[in-house]
Amino acid sequence: MAAVFLVGCAVGGVSSQLVVPKASAQQADQLPQWQITCVSVGAMSGSGTANNIVEAGTRLGMQRWEPVGGTDAVWCFKRPKM
Repeated sequence: MAAVFLVGCAVGGVSSQLVVPKASAQQADQLPQWQITCVSVGAMSGSGTANNIVEAGTRLGMQRWEPVGGTDAVWCFKRPKM
């Protein structure tokens, strides 16, 4: 019985170190803020979806947008809020 008690205490002490503390409002204000935009690459002019993705990525990349993901039809980009 004593061994079970000691194991329980040890596990409880270790698990308390694994808990992530809650974020405060002040910490949330320091997190990066992002602008998000998505483009429909199927509706753009060009000779194919791959060309449309490259065209959109090049145009938006010059404006500091970076891709975050997409499909054959829609690609989304993000950049830090200015």
